[in-house]
Amino acid sequence: MGAMSRTKGKVGEREVAALLRDLAGWDVQRRVRQHDGDSDLVGVPGWCVEVKRVAAAPRASLKNWWAQAVEQSQKHGGLPVLFYRANRGEWRAVWPLSCHLTHQSNAMWTDYEWTVEADIQAWVSVAREIKGEMYSVRGTDKDIGDAEEQPRPIKTEGVFELRV
Repeated sequence: MGAMSRTKGKVGEREVAALLRDLAGWDVQRRVRQHDGDSDLVGVPGWCVEVKRVAAAPRASLKNWWAQAVEQSQKHGGLPVLFYRANRGEWRAVWPLSCHLTHQSNAMWTDYEWTVEADIQAWVSVAREIKGEMYSVRGTDKDIGDAEEQPRPIKTEGVFELRV
């Protein structure tokens, strides 16, 4: 990887950290000393983060980046989330669809075909709900609801279940 590409990646990680701090109020920071397989950001409760800032984001690359995010999350814990932005584009988030399902299987947590893609603001709403917080997304007038009524994923013997 060239120096310009590494710099673009670092800048992207800082951008996402700042967005998450603003939207969620978490103390999110770029992991300065990254080792192969580490989450790119720290301070995102319950999630293992992969950030990609690229020239273009074809579907084949998204599948590869998702596989990398899943591998990281399996090594270090937390749910996988991929944030990416192509040149002249907006930041997008990819996370497991199974966060929203009551009946699940392992493939639903790892296969790219079982993911949801949306903007960062939508992901923050999901992440905060899973964390069990009462919340509204900062910078909007959306009140999402009472966290007491929201289900949370738990892992039991290799299979994720939703606890209500």
